[in-house]
Amino acid sequence: MGDQIEFPKNFNMYMTQVMSCLREGNIEKAIIHMKKAYAIKEEESLNILLVSSLLQMGHYQEALERANEQIHFYESDEKRLLIYVEVLIENRQILQAEKHIKDSLSNPSVKYKDTWNRLKEKLDQLKREQEENKRKAEEKTVKELYSLASLNTLEQFSKIEDIYTLPNDKLEKVALQVFTNPYVHPLVRATLFSLLAERGIDKQYSYLWFDEKKEINPGDTTAIEDNPTVKELTNVMNEKLMQNPSLHQLVKNEIDALFLMLYPFEEKVMEKDAIEDWVESVIRAIEPDFSTQDKTDNKKSKHIDRWIKKIHSELLRFE
Repeated sequence: MGDQIEFPKNFNMYMTQVMSCLREGNIEKAIIHMKKAYAIKEEESLNILLVSSLLQMGHYQEALERANEQIHFYESDEKRLLIYVEVLIENRQILQAEKHIKDSLSNPSVKYKDTWNRLKEKLDQLKREQEENKRKAEEKTVKELYSLASLNTLEQFSKIEDIYTLPNDKLEKVALQVFTNPYVHPLVRATLFSLLAERGIDKQYSYLWFDEKKEINPGDTTAIEDNPTVKELTNVMNEKLMQNPSLHQLVKNEIDALFLMLYPFEEKVMEKDAIEDWVESVIRAIEPDFSTQDKTDNKKSKHIDRWIKKIHSELLRFE
């Protein structure tokens, strides 16, 4: 059998059931009948009744979805707009709710000023709560990042993802601890440094790089995503291995790890005229019979091989 066909008269039947349920105080059941009626006829008056009932029962997301279906209906009348703004507040749509409240309170012909002020107080309280929750979350993140050295490698990689939620002032304080701690994984340090570079943090830091402390300013460097060496490595890999996607992925994984271990001092090791040699060295290590370069500079090759061994040795310390 096919789907049941709804006849127009069923709308009135459902609305009768809605009214009966509302008189009995059974709002949840009334909502069920409202939805059935609304599926037949999307009347504006029924929409606002449904939205108000959903709001009353705490179904905030669905209330917002239903209200947005008839958004112009709500915005065309102050009393209906009050309901819509309350739905926005319950859904934590702060900026949108704030705009409606500000516009309404600045309107000299507003009729329900006391109600708008009540919504403003409710919104202000919500903003204070969000700010406090944000502050506590940031403090928790900073505390955990200060303790990175006590975690294993996988835990460090997991925790460092939280840095993107921190403001610059807290990032700078964390960086002072992380950049020089020998028990923090080098890739974790590189990730944090790249974010500081991306945000243009202009501050001199001591940075532990292969057991050597160096001075560097993130503001004078580029983030990993914008790094010219990364772009050149990618171009060379794509050119050499575009016909061999499986080998390309293996080489990319190795090149990414090597670069991150050298960052942010990669230019001291990966010279501009040796990028192709680096890619070739990695390809040969993974697939000895695969080569695309006619000649390999023996001096460059030895230099690269020494650094690859050094990087792998450093990585082994954190396994």
